[in-house]
Amino acid sequence: MTSQPVPQKVEGNSLELLFRLADTGDMKGVRELLGMSPAAAIQGVLGALLVPSLIIDAVLIAVLAFILRQWHARFAAVVLLLMSLVILGTTVANRIGVTSQGGGNIFLAVLMVLVAFRSVRATFILAKKATPAPPTMAPRMPQQAARR
Repeated sequence: MTSQPVPQKVEGNSLELLFRLADTGDMKGVRELLGMSPAAAIQGVLGALLVPSLIIDAVLIAVLAFILRQWHARFAAVVLLLMSLVILGTTVANRIGVTSQGGGNIFLAVLMVLVAFRSVRATFILAKKATPAPPTMAPRMPQQAARR
């Protein structure tokens, strides 16, 4: 009989807890923390106040975060990671003066990439744990001698 990890109570710093749960393999606890909803909220508020064109990014991140949270979709996690990398690239390009579009908060962009990477890792671990083990073949019964 294998022992299952005991789910930890979700409290405290959610980012730290997500990283710890992903490292220990406690996917029941990760279920509560998957997604990038806070990043979508921050980007939505900043977009509404400063640059209205960022609202589409916030909506897309929020929809993908909802899909990730509800169905633990690996596709949504990978797309969020790719979006986070693009956002990080445009933020760095904006900070060094290559472009005038994009944000200026490199720390938020790096944080989004880290959370997205951990989400991808957690969804793949969760999918691996959810797949059933292949069935084993039952041992063959010994042949009985034919009665005559």
